[in-house]
Amino acid sequence: MASFGANTVTKPIKKRKRTIEIKKVEQINRRYVTFSKRKLGLFNKLTELSVLCQVEAAVIITSQNGKLYTCGYPDADAVVRRYLSGGLSRGLDSESKKRQQDAIETLRPEYEATQNHLKEEQKRLQEIKETRKSSLCFPSWWNLPTEGMGLEDLEQFKTSLERLKFNLVGALQEKQMNSVPSMPNALMVPPMPSTVLPPVSHAAMVPPMMPPQFQNMPLLSVQRLSGNQVQDDYWRSAAIASNGFGSLKSYGYAT
Repeated sequence: MASFGANTVTKPIKKRKRTIEIKKVEQINRRYVTFSKRKLGLFNKLTELSVLCQVEAAVIITSQNGKLYTCGYPDADAVVRRYLSGGLSRGLDSESKKRQQDAIETLRPEYEATQNHLKEEQKRLQEIKETRKSSLCFPSWWNLPTEGMGLEDLEQFKTSLERLKFNLVGALQEKQMNSVPSMPNALMVPPMPSTVLPPVSHAAMVPPMMPPQFQNMPLLSVQRLSGNQVQDDYWRSAAIASNGFGSLKSYGYAT
């Protein structure tokens, strides 16, 4: 820590790189996983060294089960044959080497771009993991315990829950309305009647010349419909038209 007058400057503490103890992995499953990861890492390093430094290299790995894995540049077999022949290159003439060199130079930018993209994706994955880990430490506000809240905090918490419920119900109703198909013209709700028939007297209903066989029968009376009855009939007919099914008895009408 260095001090300059009243201001103090604190040096950031650098995190030390964690060292892994090099020893045999005892668990068999973990040993296989470690072998696969380290094998790919070794092959990647060999490829980088061969491409960047333009050297011929090869590596041979034998697994615990006796299976061989090889990787080399330009080819593992060519490198092994050159080693067995005492360092004399059998192979490639100047023209073939030139074509190979041109191909390498053409693929070098693509290789570097792929490596950079891989590093960015790994960094992004690490950020996502850290974000998820931090979000687990801070639960949702509606899951917070209410034992330690005061009266004012509980009232505010209740208001927030009611507002959340209102928003959820509104969103649900909107989705339901959008998912329902439009009704055909045959099922449209009829218009609300605006007028009511005037009362009709009994004398107006009696014909001037009634046959004798109908003179002793009671006369039908017509009553004035009230506003509530009109509205009730309107909503019943609207329910029948919108549903399009069911018997008329279920809506108060006799068939």
